[in-house]
Amino acid sequence: MKIRILYLILIIISCKKAKKKEVLLADREAPLGWIYLKMYDDSSFEFISQGMVRDKDVYNGSYQLKNDTLYFKYKDSIPKAGSKAVITKGFVNYINGSYHESVQIKLNKLTIK
Repeated sequence: MKIRILYLILIIISCKKAKKKEVLLADREAPLGWIYLKMYDDSSFEFISQGMVRDKDVYNGSYQLKNDTLYFKYKDSIPKAGSKAVITKGFVNYINGSYHESVQIKLNKLTIK
């Protein structure tokens, strides 16, 4: 009986997913909604374009930071903002997309490697 309880406890503990910590949060109001960038301590990120009505496009993947430049590697499709951005004066500015995108940083705990 004790072994079963111990086994059950181990299953519950192993099923708990570790919570990612946010290291950078940035956003801006768009004409019909919001643009969000959420970056986590495990080098993952979410770029979210959300409309006024509950629709939203979520692009996710991993990122790499070199000096002041962010390189985003998307899992699926790449948003029109692009996959490369520069951090300057409290903003994340995308520089290689089909249009200019800039989001204001609200939280920044990134460490440059």
